[in-house]
Amino acid sequence: MLPAPLYLLLPLVLRQATPEPMPAPRPVCVDRQRIDLSTRAAAGVQEICIAPGSLTGFVFDQPASVDLEEEVRFGRVLRGRDSISFVSPPDLAPGERLRLSVRFEKDPPEHGVTFMLVAHPGQVTHQVDVFHDGRSRASLWQEIEEERAKNQRLGEENQSLQGQLNAPGGLLRVFLNGELGRQGIVSRVLSVNVSWNVENSLTILDGTVFRSFNSVAVQVSVKNSGTAPWKVEKALFVANQGQRLEGIRFGPPQAIYPGVTSAIFVEARVAPGTPLEALTLTLNEEGPRSITMENIPLP
Repeated sequence: MLPAPLYLLLPLVLRQATPEPMPAPRPVCVDRQRIDLSTRAAAGVQEICIAPGSLTGFVFDQPASVDLEEEVRFGRVLRGRDSISFVSPPDLAPGERLRLSVRFEKDPPEHGVTFMLVAHPGQVTHQVDVFHDGRSRASLWQEIEEERAKNQRLGEENQSLQGQLNAPGGLLRVFLNGELGRQGIVSRVLSVNVSWNVENSLTILDGTVFRSFNSVAVQVSVKNSGTAPWKVEKALFVANQGQRLEGIRFGPPQAIYPGVTSAIFVEARVAPGTPLEALTLTLNEEGPRSITMENIPLP
C-alpha cells in the first residue's frame, strides 16, 4: 500500500498540533476593591466580581458618566454624578462578562475606561473605589485605619482561639459550662428532608441534633458541588413558636471547597426547661447561596 500523499496528512498534523484554548483566568474577588488608574497595574481592563442578585457599587473621585452593557437586565441601577450602583441580573451564567464603560468629565471622549463585570457564583465585590489621578492622602489614611482595625480584630480572634485551646476539655469542660444536667446530652439522627436541598450546589447528606441542659445543637454534613468555596458566615435558629434563639456559635471556620464534604456544627443557648419541639436552621454565606432546614425535630 502506498503512503498517503503529504497534502492529505498535513491538515491532520496541524489539527493535532493546535493547542487547546486555555480557559480565561478568574478574577480575584474581594469585598472592597480600590483601583488607581494612574498606576501601571491599572493599565489593562480591570475585572470586577459580580453575582446574581447582589449589589455592587462604583465610587469615582471625580464626576463621570457610565455606560452599562445590557442595562435592561439589571434589577436596579442608581446613578450619581460620581457613582453608580446596581443589582446584578438574576440570570447571570457563571463566567458571563459584561462591560461597564466610564468617561470622566475632564477627559476627552476617546479616553474612556472599561471595567469587565465577571459573574462569579458565591463571591461578589460590593464596592469599587476608582481614583483617576492617584490616591488622596485622606484615602490612604482611611485604608491604613481599616487595615489597623482589621489586624486588631484578627488579634482578638486569635486570643479567643488560644483561650479555647487552653480551656479544659472532655466532660469536665461540658460540666464547667453548665451543659451536663441529670439527663446528660441526648441526640437524634436526622432524616434528611428533600426540601432542605433546594440549593443545587449544596447538598445535606446526613445530620444529628443534640439537646443538653441549656443548649441545642445541629451537626450536618454538607457537600459542595458548586465551582466556588462555600463558608458559613451567619447562622440562625428559629423555634417553631417563632422565637429566635440566642448565643449562636458555629464551626469550623474553614470554607468547604468544591467537591468536598465537610461537617458543620451549630449551637444555640436555651433556657433550661424551655419547651421546644422543632427548629428551623438557616446557614448563610456572604454570597447568594444558603441552606434552610425546616422542622428539625428535637430529641
